[in-house]
Formats: sequence, C-alpha cells, structure tokens
Amino acid sequence: MPHINEAQSVAEHPGIGLYSETGLHASLKRIYAGRAGPGARFEASVAGKVVDVVLPDELVEVQTRNLGKICDKVLSLACVMPVRVVHPVAAETVIERADPASGEIVSRRRSTARRDFWSVFDELVKASSIVASPNVRLDVVLVRVVETRVRDGSGSWRRRGDRVLSRELAEVTRTVSLDRKADWLALLPPGLGEPFDSDSLGKALGIEAFRARKVLYVFRRAGLLAERGKSGNRKLYGRLEP
Repeated sequence: MPHINEAQSVAEHPGIGLYSETGLHASLKRIYAGRAGPGARFEASVAGKVVDVVLPDELVEVQTRNLGKICDKVLSLACVMPVRVVHPVAAETVIERADPASGEIVSRRRSTARRDFWSVFDELVKASSIVASPNVRLDVVLVRVVETRVRDGSGSWRRRGDRVLSRELAEVTRTVSLDRKADWLALLPPGLGEPFDSDSLGKALGIEAFRARKVLYVFRRAGLLAERGKSGNRKLYGRLEP
C-alpha cells in the first residue's frame, strides 16, 4: 500500500479529519491517492461537491455500500471531469472478537459468508444510471477484510448482539475496472446464444438464476440489453452492440 504522510492526508473540506480516519474506506482512499503521489487532494470541493480523492486526471469516490445514494453526485461530477467509483466486495471476511472488558482479541475465525464479483449487482440494481455512463468508471475491488466485534449486547440481533468495532482492509485480491459499454458487455460469456434468459445466463456464469436476473435488470436499465420477447413466463434478452 502506498505511504501517505500526515501532511498529505489532511482533508481540505472543513470538519473532516482524514488523518484520524481508519478502516476499509480510508485504506482504499489512500491506495488510490498513492497513484498520484503528492498530487492527490483529500475531501476537496469540486463543483460544489466534496470528493474523496481528487487526482490530476480524475475524481475518486469510494463507496463501500449503498451505491444508489451517490449516483446523482457522480453523474454531476462526471460533467466536470472523469470519475472513478470504487466499490469493495468482501470476498473473504475474518472475524475477530474482542473481550468487552479488556479489549483483547479472544477468538478469530473465517466468516462462512462468501461474496464474489457478481455481488456488486446487489448494489447496482439501485445504481444502474452509473453503468457505462460517459466519464464514469467503476472499480469492483475484491478484498479480504478483518472485522473486529465485541459482544456487548448493543449490536444487531443478526450478529447475536455483537457490535462491529472496525472493518480493516487486509488484502486486495482482484480489481475489475469497467468503463465503456464494451467493458460491461464483455462480462457476458461470448458463447451465450441469443436470446437468453436468467436461467441460461446463470448457468453460463456459474451463478444462481435469481442473481443472474439482477445482472439482466441492470444491463437492460443501462441500455446494454433489450428484451426479445418471452419464453413462457421468462423474459428473453439480447445484446445491444456498443
């Protein structure tokens, strides 16, 4: 990971203290800022919007969840200069549990939950407007994270009362950058016959049909696919060339 010193890490926007920021979000900002060296600016105002990282040739927005919330901001900024949206997907999570009294780590295990590249479409169903949009690039960053929890009863019932203290980046395992329509269409298997439905797409991609439906929904909303009728109750789709 590129080193960014304290002076370089000071946020320009009032009220934002980047140097004390920790976690997955901050780590990714520093990685992308490190590509420009001392030319990077943090939390800087551009066209009335506060941007995570401003580089000489592009703006970088790191969004760990709820991609739909930043669509309007991204599309507005893309009218000014290129925008790179960075979205991490936790392909592997290591869970550490801290003792509520001492804060010491008392257990460590790998989460049984597994996510993959196609998990990004869980977010994109509410953010299809940024898909293949002019001047907008999406980086899907597959990561390994370490999540530290404490069982003090104040957390989610889904975690049996565990409260998440932090989610730290352990490793970036893969990055998929998607820019032009051709990049997005290249995600579809080349041997996939047309027209196709969610079942045939899911089999070609090695994912469940319900996940493939999200891919189809996003691609259609983004103008990458068109409906080609039905087969029974299933909608059929075909590619629109870039």
